Amino acid sequence: MRRMDLLLMLGGLLAAGCGAPSEDRTQEEELLPPATEQGPPQQAPPQQAPGDEPEEGSGPGEETPGWKLVRQEDFESLALPSPDWSKDPVPDDGPYSDQGSFFQQRGVKAPEAWRISAPFGDQSWLTFESYTRNRDTDFSRVASVVPDPARPGNRVLRLASPAHTDATVVRPSEPLPDRYRISLRVGFADFGNGKPGLNGHDAGNETAEPWLSDKATSQNGFYWLTILDALPRPHNNTWIHHRRKVVIDSDNHDPPWMEIFDGSRFLPSGEHPVMMFALDGREKSHELYGPPFLSWSDNAWQPSGKIRAVDSYLPGEWYDVSIERVPGSYTLQVSGRFRYGGQKTYRATIDAAAHCVWHFKATPEEKAPGCDWPENEYWPEYFMFGDPHVNYYEGQVLYDDVRLEVWR
Repeated sequence: MRRMDLLLMLGGLLAAGCGAPSEDRTQEEELLPPATEQGPPQQAPPQQAPGDEPEEGSGPGEETPGWKLVRQEDFESLALPSPDWSKDPVPDDGPYSDQGSFFQQRGVKAPEAWRISAPFGDQSWLTFESYTRNRDTDFSRVASVVPDPARPGNRVLRLASPAHTDATVVRPSEPLPDRYRISLRVGFADFGNGKPGLNGHDAGNETAEPWLSDKATSQNGFYWLTILDALPRPHNNTWIHHRRKVVIDSDNHDPPWMEIFDGSRFLPSGEHPVMMFALDGREKSHELYGPPFLSWSDNAWQPSGKIRAVDSYLPGEWYDVSIERVPGSYTLQVSGRFRYGGQKTYRATIDAAAHCVWHFKATPEEKAPGCDWPENEYWPEYFMFGDPHVNYYEGQVLYDDVRLEVWR
């Protein structure tokens, strides 16, 4: 494992349901008008092809500007912490948090629960955030290092939600800088199939209460990788709908309220969708679902409010995933073997300023003209992966090779 020196750490890290709609949203519901034409993406700098490692400079002690690896975790020698559960203090993370003003006005009282916040990795650069309503749940049941089913001798991270009221995510311990690339491998997901029936749940009578009265079995999924505008930790599913900036995730659901591109047409389906989307900050947010989606599918950004997956994942496969940010734009990428596209790479860059990607402004220096929020506000960013919902999602998924690069 490579280690960055203290100077890189200070310069890099100190700068600065699915999370999809509930079953109440129907396929025909078009919340908002179409998006404007995408402006030219802003890359940094243009001579550096994204994904290329920087070359050494020609002069003594010089380096060509480029992406520099500052942190990584491959789980080969990681000793996981063994933390104890603490009584849930019901953190006040805004109006949509578990006992925020939105739910207080509706008479919702957060249930008794327990939480864990446990740093890990090289110089504790990563943190587990876990939630359960069953204090007898051992932490090893929700986070463990296990053999790689595809490569003998390799070790990977297993995140699991034994019950739909369990939730565990991984986040950085510090906010991200304004230029970064976060990448990882994700695969062997077992969070339902999007078909009628249990959809990956044990009993079939699970509900999204107390925050919603919906059947929890109607949805099941996980986050491949996402960028949030607030500290990531488990909450009811509505909370994260208002905190996402850009997302790669899957929500297996029935009946289908999204479409999957099968290579020739958009197919109504909730079976193993791979969603790549940004959140549209130009339009009014829905109370439960947050800002409307700007989905990448069929090699284009789809009209605002259309929920369209780029493809379907295969359960017994690994996928390479990354989200890259330079001021003014995000690039999302997923590579692997898919149900419809076969072996393929899906890559999409969005001009965050032109589209007013929700709360994209991460530093005071960035400009957000015409966006529906105060010009002087900004929102430092965090990545997150796992299951963040304390009222949806039951299953497990594997992760490996988490890497943080910064531009220097």
